[in-house]
Amino acid sequence: MSQPPPPPPPNQPPGGASPDEPEGPPSLSKETPDQKTPGQQAPDGPGQQSPEQQSPDQQAPQAPAQPPQQGGFGAPPQPPGGGYGYPQQPPSGGGYGYPQQQGGFGAPPQGPGYGFPQQPPHAGYGYPQQPGQPPGQPPYGPGGPGMYPTAPPGGYGPGGPGAPGGGANGKVIAIIAAAVAAVVVIATVGFFLVNDDSDTESRKKNGPSPTGGEKPASAEGKELFKIKSPTISSDRPASVPGAWATDEIFAKSTVHGIIGMDASSGEEAWNVELDGEVCATSRHVADDGRTALIFKESKAERADCTQIAVIDLDDGKKTWQKSLPDGDIVSASGVNLTISQNVVAAKWIGGSVGYKVTSGTRLWQSLEQGNCEDEGFAGGKVLMAVVRCGSYSDPVLKVQKVDPETGKSTWEFDVPKGVERTRIISTDPVVLAISAGTSTTTDVMTVGEDKKLKAKISLGDRKYDPGCYTEVESCASVAVDEKFVYMPTGTHEGQTSSTNEIIAFDFETGKPEWKSDAGEQRTMIPVRVLDGKLIAYKKPTYSGNGGQVVAIDPEGRGKQEIYLENPGGSSRTENNFAAISMREPPLYQNGRLFLHHTLISRNSVNSYAQYLGIGFGAE
Repeated sequence: MSQPPPPPPPNQPPGGASPDEPEGPPSLSKETPDQKTPGQQAPDGPGQQSPEQQSPDQQAPQAPAQPPQQGGFGAPPQPPGGGYGYPQQPPSGGGYGYPQQQGGFGAPPQGPGYGFPQQPPHAGYGYPQQPGQPPGQPPYGPGGPGMYPTAPPGGYGPGGPGAPGGGANGKVIAIIAAAVAAVVVIATVGFFLVNDDSDTESRKKNGPSPTGGEKPASAEGKELFKIKSPTISSDRPASVPGAWATDEIFAKSTVHGIIGMDASSGEEAWNVELDGEVCATSRHVADDGRTALIFKESKAERADCTQIAVIDLDDGKKTWQKSLPDGDIVSASGVNLTISQNVVAAKWIGGSVGYKVTSGTRLWQSLEQGNCEDEGFAGGKVLMAVVRCGSYSDPVLKVQKVDPETGKSTWEFDVPKGVERTRIISTDPVVLAISAGTSTTTDVMTVGEDKKLKAKISLGDRKYDPGCYTEVESCASVAVDEKFVYMPTGTHEGQTSSTNEIIAFDFETGKPEWKSDAGEQRTMIPVRVLDGKLIAYKKPTYSGNGGQVVAIDPEGRGKQEIYLENPGGSSRTENNFAAISMREPPLYQNGRLFLHHTLISRNSVNSYAQYLGIGFGAE
């Protein structure tokens, strides 16, 4: 640690920081390695609630003895609807898919019934307008546009001391708690290509295809392989974040390594051993087929997460490995890692650093010593950072575009006052998820190149869920293109069973434009935008039908085409992956679907997490 943590704030939950508590401040401007002096950050510690009581924003992953049996993404639908983090009964009035409550911050106006509300054309889909309000924009909270209500007295959460987000202990306790429970606060993993879809010049042979994932030759799917979970002897769960897909390889982290599967043959292609347990991974892959991860310095249970390495996914070789600067104690809960424009950006409690993917050359470094700090990075086509300054009770948040080669800010958006936490959903175009007046995600915002807020999509009473957790780059169930933001609704009662929809929100106005139904006995989430279509994953049915990959055509306003239908014989295993939560987003590449776990335990390897990963493809 470059310096001891500051004294604890007065309103903090016992036993550690709230998972959605502000982590500390990032630099308002990116400076050279010798100049930048951001502040100190506390890790996101596990809350004091049970998983059943916590929302996705609050919940640390657990290892249940068996898959959940009620509601939520991937769980077998059971009437009445509700499920993971959602109300048990559909609220009266608006119905799922569109906001319903009138007035107040984060409570969109009321709309009638399930599906599309019947509104006059000028009101837009589901958003009746307030007098003097621009079309498509729900009302803001106190302070007018650009201002959000501050949290109520007694802590960040809505309940004050003793409630989620309330309490009395501080960041020192949070750091200690996180060191013990680091394994349960892990990076969300997914797969996004860093290079543009039209870029085919710099790829290595057999590297990730920029347009990989086209429609398979046949919609009739088969199981390609299953990766058996290793036996866990310790009572402590093991963190296994990280999964990536190229045209030919599916790679998955194990307890002390990475395994690569040949997606065509279903055989193991390579296996890379690591010094210790995986702490964090990049969800992105560089344009030459490499990705990055941070792992522990040894296999000892209390070893620190000090090692960073780049792995070539095509040949399964380690390109380089280094120790993070300063040798500070690094726990998994304080680590963030991403890739953009062939630069690896890493953040930990104590500083941040940028390396060249190909060589490991250090490009920039910053130590957290002042009033601001980098909360974390998001990658892809553009490197972005969330920067936090000021006090923990009254933070100032900025979102910056960062030059990957220098670490300096090139663009900055001022997050509205009253927002406690910001996640980055997309760096190009810029889409953010924010927590305002509470510790859970309340709104999704789109931001223009002019650094101004375009639209705010209020999530209401968990009516929509982007699947965001505590990390900056952790929203696992939302996809974006230049026209739309695609989000799933909460699970609710259909005609005969639980179901949900994906809603397409207009990027410019935030208005819901169209919806696509999962159908009876199914729920679905967005996976990625590919060739102008939204790829979505539908979970298996409780009656034994396998999951589906569907392509949703925006031009057809939600019309679906089945790309892959998984075999019913694999539905039980498939459901074990889908039923845990939306923290583990599926991967779809080159016509193949891959599901994976990020946490295993001694008990889970004999039940729901018997396998680390599973792949499906065309017959």
